[in-house]
Amino acid sequence: MPLLQGRPGEQGKRKRNLLIISGILVLLVVGTVFEVGIRTPQIPLASNLLVLALLNLNLVVFLLLLVLLFRNLVKLSFERRQKVIGARFKAKLVLAFLSLALTPGILIFIIASNFITTSIEGWFKPQVERPLDQALEVAQTYYQTLEGTALRHARYMARVAEREELLADERREALAAFLDEQRERLGLSAITVFDRSGQEQFHAKDPGLAAVATRSMHKDKVAQGLGGQEVTTVHELDRGDMIQAVVPVRDPSRQVQGVLVVSSHVSQRLENRLRGISQAFQEYKQLKLLKNPIKGIYILLFLLMTLIIVFSATWFGLYLARGITDPIQMLAEGTREVAAGNLGYQVQVRADDEIGMLVDSFNRMTRDLFSSKAKLEEAYLDLQAKHGEMEMRRRYTETVLEAVATGVVSLDPAGRVTTINGAAERMLGLPAREALGQPDSAVFRRPEFGDIAALIKRMARLKEGTLEREVHLRRDGQAITLLSSATALRGPDGTDMGLVLVFDDLTELLKAQRLAAWREVAQRIAHEIKNPLTPIQLSAQRLRRRLAGDGSPEEKRLLEEATATIIQEVDGLKQLVDEFSRFARMPALSLRPTDLARLLDGVIVLYRESHPALAITSAFSPDLPQIEVDPNQIKRAVLNLVDNAVEAVGQAGEVTVETVWLPEARRAR
Repeated sequence: MPLLQGRPGEQGKRKRNLLIISGILVLLVVGTVFEVGIRTPQIPLASNLLVLALLNLNLVVFLLLLVLLFRNLVKLSFERRQKVIGARFKAKLVLAFLSLALTPGILIFIIASNFITTSIEGWFKPQVERPLDQALEVAQTYYQTLEGTALRHARYMARVAEREELLADERREALAAFLDEQRERLGLSAITVFDRSGQEQFHAKDPGLAAVATRSMHKDKVAQGLGGQEVTTVHELDRGDMIQAVVPVRDPSRQVQGVLVVSSHVSQRLENRLRGISQAFQEYKQLKLLKNPIKGIYILLFLLMTLIIVFSATWFGLYLARGITDPIQMLAEGTREVAAGNLGYQVQVRADDEIGMLVDSFNRMTRDLFSSKAKLEEAYLDLQAKHGEMEMRRRYTETVLEAVATGVVSLDPAGRVTTINGAAERMLGLPAREALGQPDSAVFRRPEFGDIAALIKRMARLKEGTLEREVHLRRDGQAITLLSSATALRGPDGTDMGLVLVFDDLTELLKAQRLAAWREVAQRIAHEIKNPLTPIQLSAQRLRRRLAGDGSPEEKRLLEEATATIIQEVDGLKQLVDEFSRFARMPALSLRPTDLARLLDGVIVLYRESHPALAITSAFSPDLPQIEVDPNQIKRAVLNLVDNAVEAVGQAGEVTVETVWLPEARRAR
């Protein structure tokens, strides 16, 4: 049955959806532009554009969700009227989810809308607006007061200058003294005098305002003063504001002969605060103009969230219903096909639940009708049993190979490694993941594997029997000896199946054999040397007693030294013989609690005295308890270890003796 018949319709649906989305975007842009065109002039364009864009976006999304929800409900009602299979179940499930989501959604929307409306109305109460308005009036009144004060001072100084004719050239010093006195008395920031040509004649400045540009002023204001007008202005500087009052100075004929400018500085910190008050008031006014759009955005947002919840519940109900009714509808169509004689019909549904099991059962039924199910199941079960038996044998063989201490490596007829157990990995130092599937020439290419490679080549030529050879390797710095055996593998029909290499570690066996041989030699040497020692010692002692009173003093001294030397050397030989005897019989241990740190300190002191150039240090574990050991044997072992270390690093080297206590294992190292 064809499954892709709906593609032309799907393409048309995609085009229709694309047109709808494009129309919505165009509507959003046009609506925003139109609303911006009729915006309130007091609101900045950027703020107005952002608020209106958000409002229109929420409105468009709300309408879109509303249309989708209405479309799904209409489609569901239409399917129920057409008596489509599963339509009633789908309608019940959707109505159940819709009922569960609609009531709490509407309740949350009402509560949230009332809350946001109350909150926004609270932002713009008269109790909030009145302090801002009054603060702005205070700031404006402050500047107006400063301007009036500056103008009053300027008028006073201008009248005095007119009466005393201080602008005359011969009265310059009197003018300067008068203006400096007035600046200090009135606390003014600066006083400037311009002549009738607009050139500065005098400038008095507060020394504390050295960094403030007090000479900066508007040229047009000076020109107005020269025209006979009294002017006040606020001049913005980098470091605050400058309040300036411009008053004309007249001569006795009432002609303007100059201009007097009084400047009062407002500090930058105060100016910033006053400017902040004004800016906050303006922002508050702008926000008040956007009160209704902002309220509309929040209400639309909550309405949108409510609609999303309702739409999600509806969509989820449709999704669940579709997952149940669609497979049932396809099964109904399948039964019609089977009833019509199409026994090979298959229902194409992807499902992992009980509906999927039902569909699988239907498909299995049609397959069984189309073919002989019994024979296929019997063959499948037989094959599965054989495969399981082979798998069990393979696992058993692998388990045995991993458990034995003998190393095993098998090669196929082409010389590739097919098996390598853990013992072979440890003996040969070959990781299985690197060796498996590789030819023997690559696996045993190192020079130390030369004997193994030669053994493989020889067995490859013979192709029967078993060959053995000792192999000498080094692992972790120690020499090991392996007995390598190569055996050809033959199948039941005599075909070549490769060969198997077996490795036995002979290192400990050879070491034990050598140790036994040395023990026998030591025992014989001790026996042969010890027999004549006692008679020699006794004879020397007898000679010393018999000849002690004869001869001269010199002869007595020589006799005493000779016999003492003989007896001393005999004792030394006896000790050597005793050492050989102890080696031959492996002396028994004399275990007792021993302070290992004190014992090792004694050894270190000996080496420090005998090897002054050697830097020998100790690092003992502080929590090391007393250990049950044979002190003599431990001391002898430590002496041997330190001797080997001294030989390795030289007389002027550095040797460290360290102990470690392992509390978990109750061992010292």
